[in-house]
Amino acid sequence: MMPLFHPHHVKGDSMKFKHLTFLLCLIIFSHTLLFAQNITPTETQSEKEKTQKELEKLVSEILNQTVSSASSLKLPQNRAVVYAIAGDLYWKFDEKRARQLFRNSGNEILTANIEADSEKKADDLPFPIILNRSNFRSEILLVIAKRDADLALEMLIETRPANIVEGLAKAAQPNTRLESVSVGFNPEQARLSQEIALEQHFITLSAEQNPDKAIKLIKESLAKGISNQMITLLQKINQKDEKKAMDLADEIVKKIIDADLNKKSDELSAAIQIMQFATQQNAQKNTKEKLFRFSETQQKDIANKLANTFMQPGNSLEMTRKFTQIIRILENLIPERTALLKQKQADAMKTLPPEIKRMQQDWNANSTPEEIIAGLPKLNELEKTNSYQLLILKIAQIEDEARAKKLIEQISDEKAREFITEQYESFKISRAARNGKLDEARKLIGNLTKKKTQIQKLVSLAIDFHKKGGEKDLETSEILMKEASALANEVPEDEDELNDLMEIVKGYTVVNPDQAIRIFEPIVDQINDVIQASAILSKYNKRNQSFKKGELLMRTTGFGSNEILLFRYINQIQRLGKADLNRMNLFADKFQRSDARILVKLFIAQGFLREENKSFPGGAPLVNAGF
Repeated sequence: MMPLFHPHHVKGDSMKFKHLTFLLCLIIFSHTLLFAQNITPTETQSEKEKTQKELEKLVSEILNQTVSSASSLKLPQNRAVVYAIAGDLYWKFDEKRARQLFRNSGNEILTANIEADSEKKADDLPFPIILNRSNFRSEILLVIAKRDADLALEMLIETRPANIVEGLAKAAQPNTRLESVSVGFNPEQARLSQEIALEQHFITLSAEQNPDKAIKLIKESLAKGISNQMITLLQKINQKDEKKAMDLADEIVKKIIDADLNKKSDELSAAIQIMQFATQQNAQKNTKEKLFRFSETQQKDIANKLANTFMQPGNSLEMTRKFTQIIRILENLIPERTALLKQKQADAMKTLPPEIKRMQQDWNANSTPEEIIAGLPKLNELEKTNSYQLLILKIAQIEDEARAKKLIEQISDEKAREFITEQYESFKISRAARNGKLDEARKLIGNLTKKKTQIQKLVSLAIDFHKKGGEKDLETSEILMKEASALANEVPEDEDELNDLMEIVKGYTVVNPDQAIRIFEPIVDQINDVIQASAILSKYNKRNQSFKKGELLMRTTGFGSNEILLFRYINQIQRLGKADLNRMNLFADKFQRSDARILVKLFIAQGFLREENKSFPGGAPLVNAGF
């Protein structure tokens, strides 16, 4: 019998014990590492949630502050804009308050209408409607329509100025002459056309929720006129019910046939757009989409109506232009009338002044670049300018570089030749980037001669590289932004240099937000100075469209407002708001004027809330703030 503790057994067991102990320590250490790795992200996530709540609280304070500050603004138009933007931003987390803000905005529009009527009577300007380019009411209603199309439609009717109500009543009368197509721009008719288009646009937006209600409303609206919104509406209703869409199309065609298109140019334009849409749909025979298609009978009925209209006596420039625009489609739909249509077109061209003939011939969208260049010597300066614009578009589409350069060399005007060369190189860069050839696009930027264009292309390319997301791509985006920054003046001395620097800011908001903030900080004072100087100058210019009664005229969008730096740089301010809400809020407080300060705070709130899936006090997720 062997002893229980033999020396060899003791030694072997000792070794085994050491081995087991090592394994046990290794397992414990591994679990400790895993546990530590799991703890760290939890702590980081907790910190992120705390920071997020603080930011959400701050943006809530910013919105409350701007809404409260709105009462201090002099202009009802400005108060309306503030309430509309704030309502849009509140929508996802407090719909009740958002609706109240929208209603407040509507009340301010009514007040603005009353003031506008009083000012119009006292105004000695000969064309006040033409001079008043800003239609803040339409902008506000479009903001509301994105949230609630029915509410926007209701407010559109409630806030209509008296002259539009009167004009629409006349428009509903059969064949009332609102605008002769033989005369030029008619501002009153333009406002009526816009009003009809807005009404039909809001009805179109509501069609997805309630097609039957939309059809009823659109039939009522048809009495006032037809806009291009009809095509979109037919498409939407067709997705729900093909028969109802075709029945509505019959109503639209009947409206066109019954109208005197010589007296109502809106119906004439709508009929032309329908014909263009119909022929495009005819060409898409193999598409899997459920597209609305006008029947062959409907197309021929409209075509014959148009032919009858153009065959009537009268050879105005507007009629000739529209005739040229549609004649090829008419020839395809009603070939039996082609000879008469061509003869009528030839007769119309004979009676036009020589310069107008050249416009019809040389600015034809179907003209080749060679034809446009050949016609340049016989054009005056204005005609050349327009021809060059068309020529740029034509040459930009040419992928054969040898042919494009040969065409450009034939342009005798040196400045025009240099400009078109630069534009062509710019289009090449865009095309290469669009096709994913980012390295090729980067090389092409070196061919550009204008600093402004180089900066724009470098920034655009940097953003494209950054979107790819690879480590090397991110490094390249940083390098490209440094190259762009080297071309810009850190202390801009004029408007162009400021625009260049703000282009750099735009790029860095994507590539390196901290750097964007650092560059923007000293710019705040310059923008502040420019706004203040502009306000002073506006006192001595009654036609100034940027200020009124000493207050900056606010807009919901920067479109058409580039004369004021704040609107020109909305995108950058919004992106910076997302990058660093705290610092941007401090920057906003540096604006001396309350109107500018309120506007900047709204822009940075828009930027912060633009990000998807961002929670807000109240718990509801915010998915895009709408701007």
